[in-house]
Amino acid sequence: MKEQMAEDKDFIIQIKGLQIGKHEYEFPIGGTFFRKFGNTQIQDASMVAKVELEKGSGWMNVTGFVNGTVTVECDRCLDELEIPMDFTASLSVKFAKTDDDPQSDEFLVVDPSDGELDLSQFVYDYVCINLPLQKVHKEGECNPEMIKKLETVTANKTEIKESGEGNTPFGALEELLKNKKK
Repeated sequence: MKEQMAEDKDFIIQIKGLQIGKHEYEFPIGGTFFRKFGNTQIQDASMVAKVELEKGSGWMNVTGFVNGTVTVECDRCLDELEIPMDFTASLSVKFAKTDDDPQSDEFLVVDPSDGELDLSQFVYDYVCINLPLQKVHKEGECNPEMIKKLETVTANKTEIKESGEGNTPFGALEELLKNKKK
């Protein structure tokens, strides 16, 4: 049973008065969602988070299914790069007075008097965790002009290194160590 379709700005589920059982929610995720967190790495997004919430007496299990794409900057050519996202994330929630029960890595402790559950941080964290470490276009798909510039810079660095010009501070330290051993 589909409970509601929320807007990009709200990842808040009203839990006060929510019946025991399973509930489903759907949240669109766009670029404004990431800008609210101050994220400059993700330029845009077109995703949907489908959330299944199972509520019991004193607990809830939340499972999020996120699907879509995020737009980031290519680490190699700096052009826009769309990265497909498709993952599942889970969160266990326990109702307890927060001063009675310490926080745990295994579950989120929510005061029973709280009327809502904000999933925005949960969704944000899992999207960021699922980004690849190296964000680059497939071979041959990078901006050819930028690749030419990179090759020119790399060739210049090689020439300088081979000619001995432009020694780094570490190169000077190496020379000191060589002289000390003599």
